[in-house]
Amino acid sequence: MIDGFWTVQFQGARGGGGGVAVFTKGKIFGGDAGYTYTGTYEETNNQVKARVSVQNFIPSVPNVMGRQGNFELEFSGSIAGDVLNASASIVGQPAMKMNAKLTKKSVLP
Repeated sequence: MIDGFWTVQFQGARGGGGGVAVFTKGKIFGGDAGYTYTGTYEETNNQVKARVSVQNFIPSVPNVMGRQGNFELEFSGSIAGDVLNASASIVGQPAMKMNAKLTKKSVLP
């Protein structure tokens, strides 16, 4: 089951980075040094599909997509144990891609 607290490592066109995310009851909440993440997900047979709004709150912090400001991501991936490997792209711009590895750190109470 995906519900829990996860670390996120990602690699995009402009380098790599990391953050954290909480998956709970079909919702995603997370962030990193300059962005917040909120969205929704579906999990079926260890496969995950999600749509995430990425909101910039510190304009001087770059992102791995090479995009300024806010954007939305669609991502999909598979869970094996406590690891979720996923790929994502900016909605409407499928060439703007990144890869992510999420590692589950704890279950929710």
